[in-house]
Amino acid sequence: MKEAHFVSILTHPRLDVCAQTAHNQDKSLVITFLLKGQNATSFSKDLLADFLTWQINSPEQLHQKILDLLSFVRQKQLEIEFALSLLGEKNIIFACYDGAIILKRNGQSKKILDGQQEIKIIVGNFKDNDQIILINKSAMKVEEYILSLLESNVSLEKLVGEISLIKQEQTDLNESLAFLTYKERVLISQEKKIKIDLKKILNKLQIFAKKIIFIVKKIYLRLKNQNRKKLMIWLAIFLTLTFLSFTTVALAQNQKAKTTQNIKDKIVEIEQNQVDIEQLTLEQPLQAREIAGQRLQLLQALKEEKNNSESLKLIDSEIEKVERLIEKIAGENSLDKLSIAYNLNDFIGKKIVTKNSEIFILENSGQEILRIKSDGNQEKISLQDRATIRDFTVTENKLFVLSSGLKMLDLQKNQGFVSIKEEGESDKNGELLSSFGPYLYLLNREKRNIYRYYYNQDQLSEPIGWLVDKSKLNFDNINQILVDGDLWLGMKNGNVNKFSKGYPVDWQMQGVKQLPENPILIGSNEESNLLVVLEKQNKRILVLTKDGQLISEIKSNELSGVSDIALNQNGELIYVLSGSVIYDVKIDP
Repeated sequence: MKEAHFVSILTHPRLDVCAQTAHNQDKSLVITFLLKGQNATSFSKDLLADFLTWQINSPEQLHQKILDLLSFVRQKQLEIEFALSLLGEKNIIFACYDGAIILKRNGQSKKILDGQQEIKIIVGNFKDNDQIILINKSAMKVEEYILSLLESNVSLEKLVGEISLIKQEQTDLNESLAFLTYKERVLISQEKKIKIDLKKILNKLQIFAKKIIFIVKKIYLRLKNQNRKKLMIWLAIFLTLTFLSFTTVALAQNQKAKTTQNIKDKIVEIEQNQVDIEQLTLEQPLQAREIAGQRLQLLQALKEEKNNSESLKLIDSEIEKVERLIEKIAGENSLDKLSIAYNLNDFIGKKIVTKNSEIFILENSGQEILRIKSDGNQEKISLQDRATIRDFTVTENKLFVLSSGLKMLDLQKNQGFVSIKEEGESDKNGELLSSFGPYLYLLNREKRNIYRYYYNQDQLSEPIGWLVDKSKLNFDNINQILVDGDLWLGMKNGNVNKFSKGYPVDWQMQGVKQLPENPILIGSNEESNLLVVLEKQNKRILVLTKDGQLISEIKSNELSGVSDIALNQNGELIYVLSGSVIYDVKIDP
């Protein structure tokens, strides 16, 4: 197995500039980066901790991780330059953003990747003795010099020394460099340990053999001095004790074999009394996981019974197999197996809405809304004064935004926004906006109410406090509002609250083994009888009927980076917004 060996040259950290070289736990991933901006040194610690957790198996997963990284950096109003290398079992992946990668192979050196304000990723084969240099954009001044030194076949020590000298001469060089190669991991320490242990065992055997010879000689001398009658008595006692010892050992071995065989029979019985889980996984994954869970419980109960060491090993082995199977089932339908519906490039979204076969995405900073039309054409929509959009909703071919007051854009005429309400008490501290038909619904936590407005002929009615019974509603716990005829609230504690005509409706999830306990986001529309629930912390989407019955569950590690979900008009697809990528998840009928 190969592991990374690298030497890094980094600029001295300052409050607004920090350079680091980091790797994940198995050193398959090595990244060198430069972070710029206020408190860059502080935030670099968060990035180092994050890189430690990266588990990547494909270029697609790496691309998503990079998108999440860039999103995090932009949120913190920072800039990042990086280059990285990821060694897999069969190939090596290089990626950079405002950085470059130099490769020396078979005596030839060249720059194989150069990313300027864009993500660049390539996949290739790895060869022994490859030398890799990861370099950030701010250190490009030494790029040509590095290439010339590599062409001269200087040693790594001399190369690092020369670059260090340049670093001392050029004080304005904000460098983040890593000189990298991969070598076979040699377990010398383990081999030495085995030899030492073997030597200790041989020494102990030698001492034990000497003691046995000494005891035998001592017994022989004592018996030699005894008379014949006493000798026969001692011999009879010895033979009796030997027989009893062998009998006891034989009985114990027999009992051990019976216990082990009994455990084997019970394990076979547990497997025979249940259907073929592997086949069921392909057809009904939720039912398969439930059956696998039952099998796991039976095995764990079996482990609590009286067992010997051999039978415990058998049970532990079976438990491990079932746990792996449950993990496999849980990973079915993962997003890394899905096609990308839309790649938004540099547009990072935080909210997605679907209406009339069109998709609308609110940009992360609230400056723009991206409209993806049914024919695939895209346009960006913003307020005339570039004011921040807090939230938006689409209904009856009109786009409503919550900014300073409420504004409307007729999507058919597309003649620009018109103000339909000046900022007032109802919307001044409003946060979440939804709609149904000609009605707008606005959450105001401070006023402890959801206000409803009626829109007609470019006029907006006075706000009405829509909630009639709100006595048990914790407004600080509301995470999302959605209206599809009924009003749904996604809560920060994992609950879904349903209201009809201003009154709470008793509604519970049914068939969900583990109910959500973390903040959730929901998706629905008036045309479908489905409600979809995203729980990021548990990396899953629950597909439910509107009366709460579970239809399916989609689990994926990629869901931890998702910012919002939406259900399309006919209820056949879930659109999953993850940074600058939109996945489509097909709902099985």
